[in-house]
Amino acid sequence: MLSLGISLLALSLSSLCHITFAAVAKPLLHHEVEDSPELIEHDFLLDRRQSGGASGFTVVTGIQGTSPQPRLEIRQLERNVDQWNVFMLGLTRFMATNQSEKLSYYQIAGIHGRPYVPWDGVGPGEGISSPGYCIHLSQLLLPWHRPYLALYEQTLYSHIVAAVNSFPAGSTRTKYATAALSWRHPYWDWAADPPAGESVYPSSISNPTVTVTMPNGTNTIPNPLFSYRFHSVSRDDFYYDPWSEWTSTLRDPLGGQVESATSQDNLVGPILDYARVSSRDRLYNLFTFYSNFSEFGTESYTFGADVKNADSLESIHDVIHGITGSGGHMTYLDYSAFDPIFWLHHTMIDRSFALWQALYPDSYVQPMQMYQNTFTIQQGQTVDANTPLDPFHSDQNGTRWTSQTARSTRTFGYTYPELANNANVSSIKAAINRLYGSDSSPSNSATAAIQPSRRFFDDTLEEPSLFPRDPAAAARPRQSRREYIANIVSEKFALDGSYAIYVFLGDFDSNDPSCWPTNPNLVGTHAIFAALPGDAEDNGMRMSSGVRVTGTVPLTSAVLQKAKNGDLKGLRKGDVEGYLREHLRWSVRMFNGTAVPNDRVPGLNLKVVGADVQPATTGDQFPKWGNFAEVKQNVGRDTCPAE
Repeated sequence: MLSLGISLLALSLSSLCHITFAAVAKPLLHHEVEDSPELIEHDFLLDRRQSGGASGFTVVTGIQGTSPQPRLEIRQLERNVDQWNVFMLGLTRFMATNQSEKLSYYQIAGIHGRPYVPWDGVGPGEGISSPGYCIHLSQLLLPWHRPYLALYEQTLYSHIVAAVNSFPAGSTRTKYATAALSWRHPYWDWAADPPAGESVYPSSISNPTVTVTMPNGTNTIPNPLFSYRFHSVSRDDFYYDPWSEWTSTLRDPLGGQVESATSQDNLVGPILDYARVSSRDRLYNLFTFYSNFSEFGTESYTFGADVKNADSLESIHDVIHGITGSGGHMTYLDYSAFDPIFWLHHTMIDRSFALWQALYPDSYVQPMQMYQNTFTIQQGQTVDANTPLDPFHSDQNGTRWTSQTARSTRTFGYTYPELANNANVSSIKAAINRLYGSDSSPSNSATAAIQPSRRFFDDTLEEPSLFPRDPAAAARPRQSRREYIANIVSEKFALDGSYAIYVFLGDFDSNDPSCWPTNPNLVGTHAIFAALPGDAEDNGMRMSSGVRVTGTVPLTSAVLQKAKNGDLKGLRKGDVEGYLREHLRWSVRMFNGTAVPNDRVPGLNLKVVGADVQPATTGDQFPKWGNFAEVKQNVGRDTCPAE
């Protein structure tokens, strides 16, 4: 970019030789470089189109000039000390940009929700004053976030370039230049098994400080992944208290939603650990069950009377928003993008989207009506793959990205490890099986031993099954397994904000909702991600009453654990379904800690459904799902006391 001053193109020929030698003598981590010769020849100057020309538009391109490089999981990126260092320095610089600048961290985050102002000369639509540009309850959700992430990534990258340039010419700058060549923004995998003994919530996100190498030596600085510190925050921009008063982004605010609150990251980790097995099972079920993009991508209720696995990537996305924020910024649509964990989470969502695209390339966005308006799209308007993804420009003529033009990650200069190195459908399935097909483990333990997958993948005749074996069936290989899922339907805007439904298999203290997210009998949490409501003066989102959304809590892993513990006497169908009728319970809580009786939640319905699943015969294939059948509507009971 022209504003960067000295670019790494200005490195001396001697330094470029150092880059070449370093790349040859000391290869970067596996999956980091797909095409080293191209990288070495790359002049490292960001494509000038990204900053716009005479039109003044910011052109979203992603990071260009090299072959597409993989976005790595955050723990893997952290192991590359040099890439991690320039990432921390670049993000710190990005966050320090004056909030009045269009390409500041503040204004790019503000595209998503508040403060409801035009960005890059786009909008608002006729008669629209709220909410922000972000598209939810729509097939456009996943495509919209792709150029949004690319904009964030390319802007952050410009600050990484500036951080590298801040070092004096020489071996240190050359080292960091080499590291930055293949950098892409990391994703945070909240579903896969974390390293042994560690939480799924990485310390690189939860630690308030980080040690970095700067031109003047080693320093400890505020961790830019821990929070964003507002230079100033105003009621005009954020409207509601305490968000208009908090001076930094918060997670699980101590004391609740009050001005004096502070983050409780020490509690966020355990909550995520209790939710991880449910998140893993949901993600695996999505990859293996859905071949239709509309059903895979959006949580809007479209199933009618059908009985099936009524889940979506949007619904899982909502859960991570809700429980990571736990009443802080990430919990609410209006404020979530200001928390730096938003970008790690949405890169994981984009990765899941990209993996699914590689498995099912023929299904994509189809015309549908919008359930709610955005800053530029009217409620009820029909959108399709050619609808502009506002406010993101693809050229200086004012053309905006669409779902069709944003269909490939490589268009924006990146890929993911599972899609790199000549990946094919079989290798992608093998990776998904390895990461997310794990056998049951206690959902309440971050350190539980995880065994190789046997929940779906079955290569022995003696494998225990949730589906009863009669003598004739026992003689046939690869006996079907029985899967149980709790399908949940509720209204998106039922409670004037985000809320969660906690599903238990056993007792819990209904009088202490603060303990529900970490109760030993918790099977899973289903969360609804919403904005705070507007008021009579139209300050805020106009909620569309009656919009129903769906999600699931898989039950099989918890049932297997109950059997291992001796709480369930057998795994025959009658034993399991009888146990579910007796012990399955659920309750609803707002993210401010307030319990809500189930009968006060409009449209809330929980159904237990089951299906036979034929295990795969090899590790690079998926199981085959049979038809779902309802076990019993509203099995279990609500034990939340009435107000």
